[in-house]
Amino acid sequence: MIGRGAKNLIVSGTPGVGKTSLLKECLSPYRDVAGGFYTEQILEGGKRMGFRVVSLSGESKVLASKAMASSVRLNKYGIDLAALDGLAVPAIEAAGAGGRIVVIDEIGAMEAFSERFRTAALACLQGAPRVLATIRHGAHDFSDAVKRLDDTRLLELDRSNYHAVKKEVDAWLKSAARVS
Repeated sequence: MIGRGAKNLIVSGTPGVGKTSLLKECLSPYRDVAGGFYTEQILEGGKRMGFRVVSLSGESKVLASKAMASSVRLNKYGIDLAALDGLAVPAIEAAGAGGRIVVIDEIGAMEAFSERFRTAALACLQGAPRVLATIRHGAHDFSDAVKRLDDTRLLELDRSNYHAVKKEVDAWLKSAARVS
């Protein structure tokens, strides 16, 4: 299986394909050996209004919102870099320092605005900890560089291969948990 032996396993796919759902589903049995964060949509009346960053320990902050006044913007969303730098970055740094599996959901355009995030993510991806991440599908300088890192496997997720990719991620996590 392609993803099992790599130090870093990254799941890529278009928005809404289920990257975060797959990650959360697979991580359930490994919460005691993993740390980091995931993102979730903020929905109002069935419409996406923003994103929240949630640490695996359960703390959360609003990362981006259509209603947020911010000098940092991506399309219709104002971005709170302090939420990312104050919650997500310490979560991945602590996981890496503690020898845990580092979970980064996601390495995307919003996250790339933060120099602190880019530095911490690269330190984990290039350092000792094992990293399970999701990444934006489209081209972007930072995410493209991450996709080319040594000892990194990239799995492309779409609606037709969800179960096959889930098996790959499960196998990688089982192997990574034995090493952690």
